[in-house]
Amino acid sequence: MLPQERYSQLIQFLQEHEIIKVDQMMKRFDISIETARRDLNHLEREGIIKKIYGGATLMKKEDKEPATSDRMTRNLSEKTAIGKKCAEFISDGDSVLIEVGTTTLQVAKALRSKKNLMIITNSIHVVNELMDTDFEIYVVGGKIRHGEGSISGAVSMFELENFHIGKAIISAGGVTLERGLSDYNIEEALVRKKVVEQSQETILVADNSKFGHNVLAHVCPISAVDLVITGARLNPELITRFEDANVKLVLADQ
Repeated sequence: MLPQERYSQLIQFLQEHEIIKVDQMMKRFDISIETARRDLNHLEREGIIKKIYGGATLMKKEDKEPATSDRMTRNLSEKTAIGKKCAEFISDGDSVLIEVGTTTLQVAKALRSKKNLMIITNSIHVVNELMDTDFEIYVVGGKIRHGEGSISGAVSMFELENFHIGKAIISAGGVTLERGLSDYNIEEALVRKKVVEQSQETILVADNSKFGHNVLAHVCPISAVDLVITGARLNPELITRFEDANVKLVLADQ
């Protein structure tokens, strides 16, 4: 197969599956690891793909944050499983901050069977989800991002000073061992950093697509997080690297 044919098929695969791993390329195209890496290097130079740990994904236009409407349905079964697994770490009577995010929203849904929770949130979606429960709910004030249904900014950071947060459930736009957590929006990144500082225990919930990416704004090192919950399909090499770095990692089966 000529290189151009591989490039075309590789792009088509990424359009359908979002991520391809080097070992998948080797099997799919019957090529060596050196050829697979040369193909990825070529397509990255052309601005078509973005290399991630062990593979590649298509380059998004301006590498912008995907729309909330798209993220609500993307990897939904994995996010639902992560939400249910996270709920196992929340006890009746806990004070829990649930931060903005489509995976954290699945945690909120999974918490409906709990009792006597105190919920703190900067997510309008979380408020709507838990409105008909008997939980004590506090909403962090600040500036609303209409498309995200989130509340952030300087007022949010000031208000967080007034809350005792037992457990914080947070999300991230990107997760790497080297840079830790990052986010697409600077104001939300600053609020998330404040949440981590104010919490006794921080739990990161993120689906597999977030790993291996560094996005615009740094939040905190991975060492600042007490527990990481993700899907069971996380790359085994990445699992080993996280475990070697003493990151407490929990995998949720779908």
